[in-house]
Amino acid sequence: MDLMAFVPDLTTVPDIQREPRLEHVCKVSPKEDLLMKMIPGSSPWSKLQRWFLSTRIISRKHPFTLYHIKSTQAIDFEISRHLSSYPYMIHPFSSFRVFWESAMTLFIIATLLITPVFLAFYFNEPEEWYIFNHVIDAVLTCEIVIRFFTGYYDFRMHVIVLHPRFVARKYLLGFFVVDVFSVLPLEFLTVLFESMWYLASLNLLKIFWVQKVIIYSRRLYHIYRVNFHLCNIIEIGIIIGVCVHWAACLEYYLPLAIAKIVGPNDESWIRSPYMMERQTRFQIYLSCVNRAIIALIGSEHYLAVKTPEDITYNLILSVLGVLGFIYLLARLFHLTVTFYSIQKRDWKLLDQLEQYMYYKELPYSLQHRLLNYYTYRNKKGIERDKIITNHVSSYLREKLLLHNYRQLLDNVELFGYLPQIVIAQLVNVVHSEIFMPNDVLVTANTRSNALYFIASGTVAVYNNAGKEICHLEDGAYFGELALLMEDERWIASVVAVENCEVYVLLRANFQNILTLYPDLLVYLQNVTLARPEQISLLEKVQDPDSPMTMSGNINISSIKKRRDLRFCGFLYDC
Repeated sequence: MDLMAFVPDLTTVPDIQREPRLEHVCKVSPKEDLLMKMIPGSSPWSKLQRWFLSTRIISRKHPFTLYHIKSTQAIDFEISRHLSSYPYMIHPFSSFRVFWESAMTLFIIATLLITPVFLAFYFNEPEEWYIFNHVIDAVLTCEIVIRFFTGYYDFRMHVIVLHPRFVARKYLLGFFVVDVFSVLPLEFLTVLFESMWYLASLNLLKIFWVQKVIIYSRRLYHIYRVNFHLCNIIEIGIIIGVCVHWAACLEYYLPLAIAKIVGPNDESWIRSPYMMERQTRFQIYLSCVNRAIIALIGSEHYLAVKTPEDITYNLILSVLGVLGFIYLLARLFHLTVTFYSIQKRDWKLLDQLEQYMYYKELPYSLQHRLLNYYTYRNKKGIERDKIITNHVSSYLREKLLLHNYRQLLDNVELFGYLPQIVIAQLVNVVHSEIFMPNDVLVTANTRSNALYFIASGTVAVYNNAGKEICHLEDGAYFGELALLMEDERWIASVVAVENCEVYVLLRANFQNILTLYPDLLVYLQNVTLARPEQISLLEKVQDPDSPMTMSGNINISSIKKRRDLRFCGFLYDC
């Protein structure tokens, strides 16, 4: 095989982005459409039925599908099992569940905010409460019915359960009783028998629907890829807001309910002159919120607490406030720990570094440079990148490295003459180094052995006389000849001006890879030395009086003239 066929012509501009693509052309007959088989026909009604059925089966794009089911064949089997055995069930990983849980989360939150308000003013305007409660109960009843037709994932057995009997059993042993009692249409009894007004209090059980908000929101967090910390903050805010809101509404409802049983009490706080001045619902609600918060934080009431119901309820709120404060601290502590989990590892490393410097009694200047080095290294995430690239497959590793070193491959003209198979091997031996200000990258008159590519930062180039020649910044490189010639020496020194991240490719690694392609190595040597800018550029660097500014590549290694050397039929001067 002639490897030189992979090398582009000198007259063409090298383009390493173009690479051959392996495309899969499937010659296998398409799989049978199970939906069409189950509901044949092309009428609008048949299409609507197939669409509705497709929303109820497992979704291939659902994040839980990708996590719990490992292959396409397993997904096909799950669809076949669902359609053949449980066609009327709803799969827990279906698109219908995504839509339904999203809608129900918003609806339940609205219900939890509005229900206690209407219940607090139930005794004043019962007809308005009846209409509102009908709508709420109808939607929540749909949720209860759908729960009996929705499968679930058994985390203990790692299976998806769609059998109606097991689904019903799980729900009946859970929150079914509480859910049903909170939506029973008992308002008909309260209309027929006014003495049974207390049945309306069963709507207080709707507070337990908050657990569905938490469950659904945590699922939607994975589906919509919401930020983890933002999702937790919203969840904590919803729980605190709902609890304070319900506590405020019950501050007004309980005295009214007790007065309905034993008669009005002039010592009740709602009959105080302060409350009598509050005419609108909003004014009454603000007073209730104020009183509830005072009780939750255990502060002193500005309105007297005299009646037994006031004393008992405010005592309960004080205890719940302490428990809620502990819960809030625990959640915030957990959130803080997860937020700083990565930083904690860095802080631990810095603490070990400080102890090491103290034990070794390093001078202050060296301590300062070490701390700056580790701070910059952690900021760049070099260790994280190494961990990720070392734990992926070889194919993904190659793609990640090609992406990470894309700027290096684009800017260094030498790599434009290399076939893709060689480039893939080279990126595996490129390594990153951090240089602090005043660190010397290379020294003049020393042997050159690597190509240096500046990923970020600025370096200064000095000639033999110690005069600063130019600055090299992001994307610049030097030492290209060092990869091809073994007896080269640096004719200039390079010093870091600021914190720099530099990609380094050693000549030994480069030539070890190209030992399998001797013709290609000789070709690259001729191409590089044949460029007219090499000699003129070197002469400018050697001349201490020649001004120059540069932001591209510079070969600051010397060229020793050797004549009459032949390599594989090529005659060239090095």
